[in-house]
Amino acid sequence: MSLKQGALNSVIKLLKTGIGILGGDRATRISAQLAAGIAPTVIQQTEFGGIEFFCPAEIPEWYARNLLTKEPETIEWINTFSDEDVFWDIGANVGLYSLYAALRNIAVMSFEPSSGNYYLLNRNIEINKMDNRVFALCLAFNDTTRLDSFYMVNSALGGAFSSFAEAIDWKGNPFIASFKQAMIGFSIDDFVRQFDPLFPNHIKIDVDGIENKIIRGAKNTLSDKRVKSILIEMDSGRETYCSEMVHAIEEAGMKFVKKEHAQIVDNTEYSDCYNYIFVRF
Repeated sequence: MSLKQGALNSVIKLLKTGIGILGGDRATRISAQLAAGIAPTVIQQTEFGGIEFFCPAEIPEWYARNLLTKEPETIEWINTFSDEDVFWDIGANVGLYSLYAALRNIAVMSFEPSSGNYYLLNRNIEINKMDNRVFALCLAFNDTTRLDSFYMVNSALGGAFSSFAEAIDWKGNPFIASFKQAMIGFSIDDFVRQFDPLFPNHIKIDVDGIENKIIRGAKNTLSDKRVKSILIEMDSGRETYCSEMVHAIEEAGMKFVKKEHAQIVDNTEYSDCYNYIFVRF
């Protein structure tokens, strides 16, 4: 633990102790008021203007500060979109890339199953007054349309590495969920057929383990020539899995052009995670 973190923990402990002395309803009321009043926001400047992020926990705050450096290849990819394009952000988390695309006047559909992240996603849409550009839904995509559980590694705000209908991680290994959240899942083809949403020109898929199911359930959608590009995060260490994914997407008429990741993940347990980018020529 760093000296700064130790000092912060001491301050928090003293604050809790001081409030606790008040006792009962008064203590809980003051705690609630403090929680509501001191939750910070981070304003991240981009070449298109600023985006404000609500950051009531450490992970969302880190995401906000690192908007442009966490996945620079994703920012670069979004910068290629045309003004009339529609962007689907599957696994939107707190909305970093949904909001960035919306700032460019791109129409966005965001999909985030985690209830905590979905709350932050919508809070960020609200404080940036982007509800006319970002349409966010709390649902999961899969290869079939079904009711099931969203298996969560943890329920931390901004958390990731959870999975719909099957408790497997980004490496394809099983894990024990700390919480199972009830969830509705759709195949992308069923979702498009049933609801006739804004049709995607660009699709980002960041779902940590069931990419193959999502692609399998989107065969008709991905074959539609209106889909111009796809960015999908995968563990390149799963060589057979990635090869099968590349083949399935190329069968839909796309071409694999490159895989990239930020230097910040080098020499970490996520060093094999890359964003694979496909383009229709």
